[in-house]
Order: sequence, then structure tokens, then C-alpha cells
Amino acid sequence: MRILGWIGLCALLALPGGAISQQIPEQEQPAAPELPSRTIQTPADAKPLTAPILTVDQDVLFATSDWGNRTQRVLEQEGSKIETENQRLAAQLSAEEATLTEQRGTLDPAEFRRLAEAFDTRATEVRRQRAQVVQDLNAWAEADRAAFYRAALPLMGEMMQERNAVAVLDRRTLFVSMDAIDMTQDLVKRLNAELGDGSGTVPLPVLDGKQPRAGAPGDR
Repeated sequence: MRILGWIGLCALLALPGGAISQQIPEQEQPAAPELPSRTIQTPADAKPLTAPILTVDQDVLFATSDWGNRTQRVLEQEGSKIETENQRLAAQLSAEEATLTEQRGTLDPAEFRRLAEAFDTRATEVRRQRAQVVQDLNAWAEADRAAFYRAALPLMGEMMQERNAVAVLDRRTLFVSMDAIDMTQDLVKRLNAELGDGSGTVPLPVLDGKQPRAGAPGDR
């Protein structure tokens, strides 16, 4: 997820912190103890472990898959187009504002006020349209990511059965685990082979801020 001009394509990571009793003054709070590694390494040539519990890193699963890479490329390409158009419109409005300011001394006050109000209305509409473009692109990205996880679920179930597992946990929620029970990379390979890059699963909306969207995010 990349911030370009007016567009905000960002991911906020909320990291939970440890709670410390309010009775201890801030300056006297003890330093947090060093925690063990999140995973216990196993030999590189070890076979996938058959275990009742498996883990997967959801973010890595998406980001390293062909589907996730395609999504990122689209975001970067469309983001560049949006930034270019924003810059063009900003320059155009700036030039119009400068021209209107120069005419202020020669125009009738009522006429100048009418032109100024019309300019403000147009500038406000441009800002609204550009904000809608960003919203549409973000909504598409969220819908595309959700579609990826829906498509991945059956394949994840197959891998669970193959490894005699009864549950898959998000690796980030575990305090410590053996890396042999992590199925992320093996699942990525299977998803790439079975799903490809997911092109067309969620149609990209028309990103011009004016036309109706052709295939709203999440339709499929």
C-alpha cells in the first residue's frame, strides 16, 4: 500500500503495547524484558511438519503472491495517473485564480463577486471529484484483497487436510512457534499455480471522478 500528492494509499499498522500499572510513575517504569524469537528455527531441509495447528502470515501471503504483486502494480500505475492529473488541475486552477485576481481592479464589484463565486464553486467540485477518485481506488484495492482471501480459503483448507491440521492461526498473533508449522510460502506457491494474478476478478472502476463506475468494487 504509497502516498502520491493528494492521494492517500496507506496502511495504518496498529501495534498493541503492553499495559503497565498506572500506579508506577512513567519515569520509574521498568524496561520491557527481551522476548524470545517469534519462531524456533528448524533445519532448512526439514519436511513440512504435520501438526494440528498451522500458521500463516496474512500480509506476507498477499504481498508475495502473484495476485498481490499485480494489485500493487495497478495501484502504482493508477496512483501515478492520479498524481499527474491532480498537478494539471492544480496548475489550471492556480492560473485561473491569478487571472481573476488581476481583473479585480477593472471589473465591476458585482461582476467580480459573481466570477469569484463561480470559481470557488468549480474549485470545490474539482476537489470533490479528485477525492472521489482516491476513494474509488482505495475501495477497489480493499475489494481486490478481500477477493484474494476468499479465493485462497479453499486451497488453504486443502493444505490443512494434507497436513492433518485442525486450525490455522495468524502467525503475528503467536508469542512463539516453530517455523516448521508456518505454511505461508508453500501456500503462496499453490495460490500462484491455481489462481494466477487474479486479473479481472474485481473490475477497476473508472477513475475520472465524474463518470459512473463500470463494475463497482466488490460486485464479484
